[in-house]
Amino acid sequence: MSGRLQGTRIVVTGASRGLGRALAEAFAAEGAALVVTATTAARADAAAARVRDAGGQAHGVALDLADPVAIEAASAQAIGALGRVDVLVNNASLLGVRAALAEYPADVWDAVLAVNLTGTLALTRALLPGIAHGGAVVNVSSGAAGRAGWGAYGVSKLALEGATAMLREELADRAIRCVAVNPGGLRTSMRAAAYPREDPATVPHPSSVVAPFLAIAEGADPGPRIDAPQWRP
Repeated sequence: MSGRLQGTRIVVTGASRGLGRALAEAFAAEGAALVVTATTAARADAAAARVRDAGGQAHGVALDLADPVAIEAASAQAIGALGRVDVLVNNASLLGVRAALAEYPADVWDAVLAVNLTGTLALTRALLPGIAHGGAVVNVSSGAAGRAGWGAYGVSKLALEGATAMLREELADRAIRCVAVNPGGLRTSMRAAAYPREDPATVPHPSSVVAPFLAIAEGADPGPRIDAPQWRP
């Protein structure tokens, strides 16, 4: 297979559905070699099989971002499968519940932050030795970042955007482009859980926002944060 990403090696977390699945399929269609993760081995293998059935290259890896041991194991498997990582897309996250901070349940808070922030940064740290000079770390953010009523999810995405900007400066000597991407509202199961009364048909499909991710994977550097529906490569 040939394409604009031929020879590019990419890790996509949360690739079994939604935006992660759309990105994995789009990257593969352009010739990239992928490691795709999901919370169970069965789902990760199914995601990889879909990519291979479409003619792409993919290896499935189970990853629980709340488990430090699983993060280390998954990062080792990813490097073993790809040899190096040119692009890391930190897409996997938890919604939790939508509630005011003063009323937010502590156990859900801990679970959401463990995955969306602590685990995401732990995976990034674990993979950094294998990320190529001039590579990219793409952190999927949200329009809910810092918005009242979104609880742990809103806090986690706001913090992730801040961490992205920090990493961008800290990794400048390796020319690693760190970008937080807000994909906007998309037709996903997480969106359906957040807006149960919304008609999914009124929301764009995840495939509608893959172009900015493809451009970054190819080498574009749009800055520390972009809104995918508005940014044009």
